[in-house]
Amino acid sequence: MSRYRVLIRSMSWALAIAAGITALWAIWEAFVEKNIGFVNVFAGSAAVITGVISAFTALRSTELTEERLRPYPYPYIDSTSRYSLSQLRIRNVGGTAAHDIYLEWTGNSIPKRTVGNDSDIPLLANGKDNAIAVLLPYESVSQLLGTANDVSKQAKAEGSEWKGYVNFKDSRGQKHRIPFLLDITHLRFGLFYDTEETRTMYELQNLPKQINELAKAVKSLKPNR
Repeated sequence: MSRYRVLIRSMSWALAIAAGITALWAIWEAFVEKNIGFVNVFAGSAAVITGVISAFTALRSTELTEERLRPYPYPYIDSTSRYSLSQLRIRNVGGTAAHDIYLEWTGNSIPKRTVGNDSDIPLLANGKDNAIAVLLPYESVSQLLGTANDVSKQAKAEGSEWKGYVNFKDSRGQKHRIPFLLDITHLRFGLFYDTEETRTMYELQNLPKQINELAKAVKSLKPNR
C-alpha cells in the first residue's frame, strides 16, 4: 500500500472518529439536555459521516481495481504440458505486465536440470542477473527440467520445500517481492496426469511418421516392371 493511500485512510479514520464523537454529543445535547441549537450540529455531523463513508467506499473500490490490475508472476512445476517431461514455468496471472522478474530461492534446495548437455545454463530467472525482461498478463515462460521421473526422484530424495521470493516491477517501476512455494506433492507421489489427453496428443504426433513408413512398405510390395 502506497504512503498516499495510508495517509488518506488515516485521515478518513480520524474524521470518522471525530464525526462519531460530535454526533453523540449532539444527540445528548438535543434530546437529553433539550438544547435545540445542537440539532444543526447533529445534522452537520451526519453529513460528515456520510461523506467519510463515501470516501471509504471509493478508496476500497480503488484498492480492489488496483489489486485486479496488479501484475502477479508466480512459478510452478508444470508436469502436464509435455508428455513425461517436467518444466519450471513462470506465469503472470495479474492484470498488467510484470517487468524484471527473477526468483530468490530461500529453501535448502532448488530444482535441478537433468536433461541435455547444457547443464551450465542457469535455472530460469534464478537471481537478478537472469531476470525476465517482461511478462504480459497471462503470458508464461518455461524451462525444461527433465523427465517427470527424474524430477520426482529429486523431490523424494531432498524431501524439502522449494520456496523463495518472486521479485518484479510493475508498469510504474515500483518494486514488489512476494513469497512462493512450489507444490511438489504430486511429484513425490508420482501423480502426473488427471486425463489421457497429454499422452493422446503425444501419440498423435507419431502418426505422420508411421504413415510414411506404411507408405514405403506398400511401395516396396509393388512388383518391379
